Amino acid sequence: MITLQRVLLGSIAAMLLSACGSSKQPEPPPIKDTAFRDLESAKDRARAVEGTVMQQKEATDRAINAEEGGTSSQ
Repeated sequence: MITLQRVLLGSIAAMLLSACGSSKQPEPPPIKDTAFRDLESAKDRARAVEGTVMQQKEATDRAINAEEGGTSSQ
């Protein structure tokens, strides 16, 4: 019986201690202040180059279509 009381008392104490935690999450720092700033700048550079790459792709597609006789598979 004493063992059961100890287990119950320990369980109650554990529940009370776990309820003392803060539910408010801390605000994360801005990316420029973290180790991920280099990854963010790499993503920005990739987005900037995407337009140029798409223009080159379209020019290549037009050249291929012209050589094939002007038919388009799109």
